[in-house]
Amino acid sequence: MSQNQRLVDILDQLDKEKARIYSLVLTARNIPHLIEVSSHKTLFKVKVEKDFEQIALNEIRLYCQENYTCLSKAPRKPTRFKNLKGSVISILILACVASVTFRSEVRDLLMNRWAADSSRIIEGETYRTVTSLFLHADPAHFFSNLFMAGLFFTILFEETGIGAGWFLIFCGAAAGNYLNALMFGYGHVSIGLSTAIFSCIGAYSALRAVVYKAEGAKDAFKVVLSGLALLGLLGTGEGRVDISAHFYGFVSGFTLGVVAGFLSRFVPVWDRFMNFVLGVAAVTVVLLSMVASLL
Repeated sequence: MSQNQRLVDILDQLDKEKARIYSLVLTARNIPHLIEVSSHKTLFKVKVEKDFEQIALNEIRLYCQENYTCLSKAPRKPTRFKNLKGSVISILILACVASVTFRSEVRDLLMNRWAADSSRIIEGETYRTVTSLFLHADPAHFFSNLFMAGLFFTILFEETGIGAGWFLIFCGAAAGNYLNALMFGYGHVSIGLSTAIFSCIGAYSALRAVVYKAEGAKDAFKVVLSGLALLGLLGTGEGRVDISAHFYGFVSGFTLGVVAGFLSRFVPVWDRFMNFVLGVAAVTVVLLSMVASLL
């Protein structure tokens, strides 16, 4: 294990036999780790490099789920909000970009060029599936979506990392808006971040269910119910609710989450490098969509 990497605890308060078994599981998967004795001398900690934290936890969970001789229930990752700062910063950047659309001198132009007009999407202007996410009907619509985004995006980012989380959100939302356009055919226009919010909820639900099985599915179900309750409480501005866009956003996000969940068993989907690559990809998609809208 390299000395310059910061180590994090993934499990603690273990007896000697549990620590030994978990160490064997990580060794079999070539995951660098340390077993550290606590101050009580009878309990142990499992420590890994930060880049291997999620992979190590997944491997131990899989072992516990597949072996009836496992000494305890699969450990749950503690809520540490390790990505909270990055989540807040990135969501604030999103809010700043979206808030520009309220400026009177650009509003009409952007509504014409960015809105998810089903007719134009079908005719090839697919960039609208992304740009429409930044448009809102009124301040109530904007702030209610921003509140929900701040809550659910942060939850997803804790599971995936910032870059990978944004990639899943934008891809799921774009796919949801495209499917919505296909369903309506011609003459339907939608705007707002709510499709991305339901894409996020779908992705998180799938990841929890795939990685943590029954226990994760229960957590995911609670998140889905919370999203529906908040949607009903806050509304989306002037009584306009595009239910089909929410549905397709959820389905698209869920599908991507299933794929990502299975991939995470074999490749380090959530490590720092992949988060950087996927984050750059997400930003690139947004910027290219905006540029395409102005050509």
